[in-house]
Amino acid sequence: MQPVSQLLVLLALVLGTAARSYHRREQHIQILKDPGERHETGGTNKYIIEVEKGTRLGPLAKRFEEESEANGTYYKEFDCSDVFSGLTIESKTDNVDSLLSIEGVVNVWPLRSVPMAPLAKRRKLSGNMKHPNTSAHHWTGVDKLHKAGIRGKGATVAVIDTGIDYTHKALGGCFGPGCKISGGYDLVGADWDSHEEMHFPKRPDDDPRDFYGHGTHVAGIIAGKSDWFTGVAPDADLLIYKVFSDDPLDTDEEVLIQAFCDAYSGGADIITASIGRPNGFVDNPWALVASRLVQRGIVVTISAGNEGYTGPIYSSSGSNGDGVISVAAVNATGNTNDTVDSRPVAAYFSTWGPTNELLLKPDIAAPGFDIVSTVLGGEYEEMSGTSMAAPYIAGVAALWIGKYGGRAVHGPKTAKLVSERITTSGSSVAWSADIVRFNQTAPPFQVGTGLVNAFKVLHYDTQISAKPFSLLDTESFQPDWTANITNRGNTSVTYTFEVEPQSGMELLDSYYGIKTLFELTPISIVPNITLPKPITVPPMKTKTAEFSFQLPKINDELLPLYGGKIWFKGSNGESLSVPYGGAAYDTEKEFDSMFATQPYINEFENDWKWSFNTNVRPYDFVELSARLRYPCSHLRWDIFSRYWDERSWVLPTVPGENGYIGSATTFRDADMFWYFDPKRMDKEDTIPFPIMRVPRGYGSYWWFGKLANGSYIRPGNYTMRFAALRPYGNPNLTDHWDVMGQDALSFEVLPMNTTRNSTRLIRHAYT
Repeated sequence: MQPVSQLLVLLALVLGTAARSYHRREQHIQILKDPGERHETGGTNKYIIEVEKGTRLGPLAKRFEEESEANGTYYKEFDCSDVFSGLTIESKTDNVDSLLSIEGVVNVWPLRSVPMAPLAKRRKLSGNMKHPNTSAHHWTGVDKLHKAGIRGKGATVAVIDTGIDYTHKALGGCFGPGCKISGGYDLVGADWDSHEEMHFPKRPDDDPRDFYGHGTHVAGIIAGKSDWFTGVAPDADLLIYKVFSDDPLDTDEEVLIQAFCDAYSGGADIITASIGRPNGFVDNPWALVASRLVQRGIVVTISAGNEGYTGPIYSSSGSNGDGVISVAAVNATGNTNDTVDSRPVAAYFSTWGPTNELLLKPDIAAPGFDIVSTVLGGEYEEMSGTSMAAPYIAGVAALWIGKYGGRAVHGPKTAKLVSERITTSGSSVAWSADIVRFNQTAPPFQVGTGLVNAFKVLHYDTQISAKPFSLLDTESFQPDWTANITNRGNTSVTYTFEVEPQSGMELLDSYYGIKTLFELTPISIVPNITLPKPITVPPMKTKTAEFSFQLPKINDELLPLYGGKIWFKGSNGESLSVPYGGAAYDTEKEFDSMFATQPYINEFENDWKWSFNTNVRPYDFVELSARLRYPCSHLRWDIFSRYWDERSWVLPTVPGENGYIGSATTFRDADMFWYFDPKRMDKEDTIPFPIMRVPRGYGSYWWFGKLANGSYIRPGNYTMRFAALRPYGNPNLTDHWDVMGQDALSFEVLPMNTTRNSTRLIRHAYT
């Protein structure tokens, strides 16, 4: 009987794990399908801490290492010293404010999970039949490069993903030195679950094999090769860093940062990641590390995301990094339900920029619709998503490095050189939002400069060196820009300049704040632009072109967004472009009200009398709901003494001073569940306020009475303050916050053993 009993126990564990995974995955997918309604905080009670250069980690590390040993909490130092000096810690008694006060600490970020986003579309092919949409190479010029023998030999691309099925013949059939997939690592192990790490912790190992298929598909797009299928750079070598479990739900920023550092140490020329979460702030830690690798010469391509239906100003975490190539997707199959025109169009699912700071993203677009590539078991599938577009651009970068050399030849400037050639090569594509409109062009906020032209990337003599012309808004308007034009040819070239205005739009939605995709319609918004006179550039010389923009004359009340491209046209027949774009409104003024409606505390009875005793009453906690009209850099929920009011607001907040009791906490997965079930949920699994870098949309926050320092609030009378920092606001100034309610919210906490609900909320006006 014993073997049978063991088998039953094992079966129960397997089925329990599967049920757990399926239940959470289904809820997660539903949230992602409608981010206009709900968003995940992605928060944990862990923090990424960066210390000053030259600061010894020893003393700081010792403190958290001892706390980890005493409390069983998580602690890990990053192995990336010349790029990022810091550590990840888990703390039940700290928040961002307290950690920033430690000497030598320069940055603190709450550690965020990063989801494995559902693909926009997926279809299995029958057998090894050659599919009519097998290749989009004729749209990008890659087919011409292959015919010329340019196939990426000598370039190494690191894939950060679910692993690779290295047994696939089209990917070399083996793993290790001498194989196409020459190295890599599994950073998390087969069973890791970031939501239940006590039972399913990280167990890194040396085998990064894929058991899901996403990473294998990505790898095939870059470098796959069979008798009927060819990737972009079929002779390039691959490294693989597995950052998801075998049943992938999400990874986190710590794992991604370490994977990028490992790829750098492993000798990658290019790093590509088809991963991200809505987080349009450029200062997130993953984007920061990716940008630093770009400065060291590594080309980095990251997918823009598949949240296009949410509308503009929703860009994705890692791809926001300065110098990182954010890749949008286009439909280059001809399957657009248009019987006349089969030109490439913007993919409806591709996430829109700009960043929350109004910097232009994405940078370029690539085929990402109905893309055929390798999957598990030696098979092939058709998938759609920006996950397919990012590796395409990585493949184009590999073609360039394979022909002209990487860091060994060009040094740290390699990434900038390659990125500029890629991002200026784009061909404009048709508008796709409310409907496909071939008489309108997609704006840079959706596709960057458009569909990549690999032939231009490798063969043009002209090099344009310029940042995207991010004009910002009316209050922070940046009118003057320059671009350096280098002629690498043997004869002088004269360049002229043309403006291509692209589709503008009005963003205002009276409820959401910003329109969703299918509400957008293109309109004409053309600013006055002073262009340079023709410029002649001698062989192997560089000259600077200057451009001056004026704000467009348009009603700002409907939040107009405008953009286009400046074309650089050479007498040698070469043409490249740099995008421009801006907001024809004052962001601070228009989003003075951060909340779409007043935040709401769910009131099950007219007179609240909660005690946080969920064992007796499951709803005995404060459930606060809020919809943000615009992304929020700081979201706070603080508890003060009874008669505190807004005039006393000051940072930093110190417990025991100025009436401050502490910051509230919220149940970690509040946004993933519709109700709290004490039988299967742990109310100790909380994250502390303040919450940083919150995307626009709906959020739910559950407070069980626990404060950020790990203690529980004592019986007594208090005031709560729930507030969102306005765009570009100074957190030290009270009038830079949008605070819940017109008056202070006071409440009473009674002992948990009381027979009635014991939080009584009372409003008192400011005096």
